[in-house]
Amino acid sequence: MAICRFGPTCDVFVDFGEEGRVECVACRLDGRTTHIALDKQAMKAHLEDHVSAGHKVPDAVFEDLDRNAW
Repeated sequence: MAICRFGPTCDVFVDFGEEGRVECVACRLDGRTTHIALDKQAMKAHLEDHVSAGHKVPDAVFEDLDRNAW
């Protein structure tokens, strides 16, 4: 299940992976490979790096990561 997808207001595609991981698919920071975070705190830090790089990451993505428990 995707947390967010590429679109006019979003420059990242974040999805739930296996075993509680969260994945940044086709990551623009990691050379278009998939960045795998082992927990939601690590993904939030990764997404902050996207924001610092000028990429669009909706606030709702951070809120969804806070709400979801795996």
